[in-house]
Amino acid sequence: MLTFRRALVAAAFFLTLIFLTTRSSAPAASSAAVEFPKVKPGADTAKQESQSTASTGQKSSDSHAAQTSGSRGGASRQGQIPIKDMSKMTLYEKLAYQFPYDVETKFPAYIWQTWKWTPAHGQFEFREQEATWTEQHPGFTHEVITDEVAVHLLRLLYGSVPEVLEAYEALPLPVLKADFFRYLILLARGGIYSDIDTYAIRSALEWIPDSVPHSQVGLVIGIEADPDRPDWKDWYSRRIQFCQWTIQSKPGHPILREVVARITKETLKHKRAGSIKSIIDKNVIEFTGPALWTDIIFEYFNDERYFDMTHSAGVIDWKNFTGMETPRRVGDTIILPITSFSPGVQQMGAKDYDDPMAFVKHDFEGTWKPESISQGPTNPPLLTQTIPEHFASIVSKHGDRPAVISMFPPHAPPSLHSSYSSITYHSLDILSNQLAHSLRQQCNVQKGDRIAVSLGNCWEFAALHYAIFKLGAILVPLNPLFTGEQVSAALNHLEVKTMIIGAMRDRSFKPWKGSSNFGLLQSLIPDLEKEKIESEVVPTLKKVVVVENQGLHQLTEENYFPELNKLPGLVPFISLLQDGKRAKIVPDEKLRPEETINIQFTSGTTAQPKAAMLSHTGILNNGYLIADRMRLTPEDKIVCPPPLFHCFGSVLGYMATATTGAGILFPSPAFDPEASVRMALGEEWKATGLYGVSTMFGIAAGSSIPPPLMERIVKGLGLDELVICYGMTETSPVSCMTSVEDRWEKRTGSVGRAMPHTKVKIVDGGDRRKGVVKVGQRGELGTAGYLVMKGYWGSEELTKEVRVEEEDGEVWVYSGDEAVMDEEGYVEITGRIKDLIIRGGENIHPLEIESCLFGFEEVVKEVSVVGVDDHDGVYGECVVAFVVLQEGKGEDVDAIQGYVRDRLSKHLVPKYVFFVKEFPKTASGKIQKFKLREMAGKLVKELEGRS
Repeated sequence: MLTFRRALVAAAFFLTLIFLTTRSSAPAASSAAVEFPKVKPGADTAKQESQSTASTGQKSSDSHAAQTSGSRGGASRQGQIPIKDMSKMTLYEKLAYQFPYDVETKFPAYIWQTWKWTPAHGQFEFREQEATWTEQHPGFTHEVITDEVAVHLLRLLYGSVPEVLEAYEALPLPVLKADFFRYLILLARGGIYSDIDTYAIRSALEWIPDSVPHSQVGLVIGIEADPDRPDWKDWYSRRIQFCQWTIQSKPGHPILREVVARITKETLKHKRAGSIKSIIDKNVIEFTGPALWTDIIFEYFNDERYFDMTHSAGVIDWKNFTGMETPRRVGDTIILPITSFSPGVQQMGAKDYDDPMAFVKHDFEGTWKPESISQGPTNPPLLTQTIPEHFASIVSKHGDRPAVISMFPPHAPPSLHSSYSSITYHSLDILSNQLAHSLRQQCNVQKGDRIAVSLGNCWEFAALHYAIFKLGAILVPLNPLFTGEQVSAALNHLEVKTMIIGAMRDRSFKPWKGSSNFGLLQSLIPDLEKEKIESEVVPTLKKVVVVENQGLHQLTEENYFPELNKLPGLVPFISLLQDGKRAKIVPDEKLRPEETINIQFTSGTTAQPKAAMLSHTGILNNGYLIADRMRLTPEDKIVCPPPLFHCFGSVLGYMATATTGAGILFPSPAFDPEASVRMALGEEWKATGLYGVSTMFGIAAGSSIPPPLMERIVKGLGLDELVICYGMTETSPVSCMTSVEDRWEKRTGSVGRAMPHTKVKIVDGGDRRKGVVKVGQRGELGTAGYLVMKGYWGSEELTKEVRVEEEDGEVWVYSGDEAVMDEEGYVEITGRIKDLIIRGGENIHPLEIESCLFGFEEVVKEVSVVGVDDHDGVYGECVVAFVVLQEGKGEDVDAIQGYVRDRLSKHLVPKYVFFVKEFPKTASGKIQKFKLREMAGKLVKELEGRS
C-alpha cells in the first residue's frame, strides 16, 4: 500500500513517466489548450455513431450531439508540447497544459481508493471490499491512499498549479477534500477511482460495450439516481444524478478539468472573502458532490467547444437518460444504467447484483432498503476498554491539555483558585485518584456500590466521575432540584449507601441564587446531630458527603444554614482532598466493559422515571462515536450548559470530549444563558463548540426540531455547523445523528441516520409483531446494538416492555416515538405515539401543527400541541395549542387559529388556544406533555363550564 515514502517514489516515477510519454508516444499541439482529435462530421462518423448506439440496444435520440467538432479539448498528434510560461495562463489552460487529454490512449491500469488507514493497518475494516478490486483486475496498480499521503502526493502532482493545492488545503471538511481528491487524481493520472466501501462485481474491462472502440472513449460514468416520482426534489439534488463513488477516466479529461477548475476558483473566492466555512451552507452535494458533477457533465454534452451541435435535435438533458437499461454513448463518454453502479437498490428500475449489467456494489450504510430498517456504518471500530482504561490512554497522550474549565469556589486547592480555572487531563487523573482513595477509606465504597451524586456542572462532579468509575462503583446522577420525596425514592430503590450533595442547590435561570439543602437532608436523616447516620427514611444510607459550594451563591438567612458543614454525621468534600494519596487505584475486582457503570433515571416525559443501567461499553462508545461524527479533536473546547446529571451532559458532553482529548467548559453550575453565551463567544476561552437543547441553542436532544426553529437558531447564532442528535436514556443515549455534510433539508427536517454500530427500524406502531413498515410509512422507532441498556434496575416487567430480544437474535429497545424513515435512511420523529390526537378516527400529529406555528415567529416564541377529550363528544378528541408569546405580543386566539387555517387542513386548526408563560419541562429541557394534557383537561372544563 502507498506509504508516505512510497508516495514520494511513486510521484517521482509519475513525473518521469509524464516526461517520457510526452516525448515519445504523445507528440501534441503547440498550444496550451491541448486539442481534441479533429474528426470531421460526415457520413462515416454518423454511421459509426449510429452503429455504436444500435449495438447497445438504444434509440438514436442521444447520438444527435455526439459528433466531435475538435475546436478544443483533445490532443493533436502533430508535434511535441514545448515548455511554456504558465504564469500568464488561466487556471483552465494550466490544467490543460499540465495534464493533456488524448482520447486514443489506453485507460491507465490504476485503481485509486482513499481511507483513514491502509489495508495493512489493524483498524482497516474494508478488506473484503478492497480485495475484490484486486481480484477483478489482475495486473492493475491498486492503491489505498491515506489523508496524509494524499496531501504529499497532490503536492507533487500539482506543484506547477499551486492554486489547486491552496484550494485543497483550504477546504474546511474532510468530505470536501475526499470529493476533490477523486477528481484531482483522475485528472492527473487517470484510471479508476472507487469509494472504499464499494465491491467490484465485474472487471472494468467489461464496462464498455464491445462494439465501442476503447480509443473513442475517455470517460465511463454511472447513473446514481433516476427518481420517477413527483417529489424527487425531496430525495435527490437533480432529476438525473450521476454517481461519484466509481469513475473511470483517461488523464486530462475536459469534464474533470472543468470540475477541478470550478472547485478551485470557488474555494479560493471564499477563502479570500474570509467565508470559507460558509461552504457548508451550499452543502457538499452542490459544492463538490453529485450535483456539481452532474451539472458539469450535462454542460459538457451541450458544449459547442467539444461537439458539433449543427445536427442536434435539442439540448441533451435528463430525458435522454431516464429509464435506460443498457449503456449509452455521448461522444467520448459512456453512460451506464443505474443497475451498473447501484444494483440491488430495489427502486428506479435498478436490477439485482447478478444482472449482467451489474458492475459495482456500493455500500449505502444501510439505506436503499424497501423496509424502514437501517444499519449504521461499522467504522470507526468499537472501543473494547473500560472507561478508566481509555481515560488512562487519553491522559498519556494529552495530559497537558485542558480537560475541564469550570468555576471554582474558595475551598478548591490553591493551585485551582480563580473565578474560572482549568484542570488538565493529568491533574484530573491525580484528583480522581485522590478522591477514589478517600471514598474507599472514609466511605467504604466498593465495586458495585451505587453512589448518588446531586450536583450541578462543576469540577467536583467531573472528577467524581472518574473516581467512582476507577473504583468500579456505579454513578447515580440525581437532579439537584429533586424533592426530598424524589431523592428518598431513588436512594431506596437503588439501596444507595453513599450520597454526595452540594450544600446549596443550583437553579437554572437564577444564577448564584440557590437555596440550602439542609431541609432536604433533614427529611432524609431526621437526626443530623448524630455522628453516625441512622435513617428510617433511607435505611441503607450510611455516608453523606457535602460539597461546599456556598461561595458560588448570594447567601441570605433564608437560603443558607451556616452549620451544615459542621454537622458530625456529614463528610466535608474538602476532607476527601486532604488525604494526600494519589496512587493509581486498583478496584476490588477486575472491571469488565459489559458491566453497569452508570444508572440514569429517565428524565421523564412520563410521570414515572425509571433507572436505566448503562455499561462501560455503552456510554464510552456512544461518546466516542458522537465525537467522531462531530469530528472533535484535542484542539476543540466545547461549552456544555446541559447538566451532567443527564445523559446529554455526561455522555454527549463529558464522554465525547474525554474520549478525544478535547476540553469541556462549564459556564455555570445550572443553566445561565448569559454565562453560556459569554463563555461561548469569549476570546479568553476560544471555544469551538456549544451544546444545548432546542430551548437553549444547540445540538438538540429529543424529538425533531421543527425546521423553522432550526433555521432561527442557525441564523440567530451563526451556528452554521449545527447538528441534531436523537436518542433516549435507554440507548446510552444517541442512536441517530445528522452531520454537517448532510443536505440542509435533512439537517433541519430529520434527526439524521443511524450511528455507527447501531441498527434502527420503524415497526408498526399499533402492533410491533407485524414487523417493519415500508419506507415512508410511520411507525414506532426501535434501536439495537452495543448501546442498548442492560435493563431497568429492579424492574424486570418494565424492562420487558421496551427491551425485547427478537427472532433475529438482536435485542431491540422501543422508544414510544412515532417516526418515519426515508430511502436514504434519514429518520424523522413525528411525535410520541401516545401523543397522537385521534379526531373523528383520523390521526393528527402534534408536530405538524407545532412546525406550522413556529413559522409564526413574530408572535409565537414556543408552542406545544396536545389532545384532550372533545367536550361535544362528536370527534373523540380535539386539538389544544399552548403558546408562549414573543415579548410584547398580546393574546389573540383568532390570530393563532387563522395562521394554521391558512396553511393546514381545517381539522388541524386548534379548537382551543391557551397562552402560558412557560411549559413544564424535564431537566433536559423536554416539554412534559402529560402535564400539559392534564392542564388542558382542566382548562377546557372551566371554559366550557362558564359557557
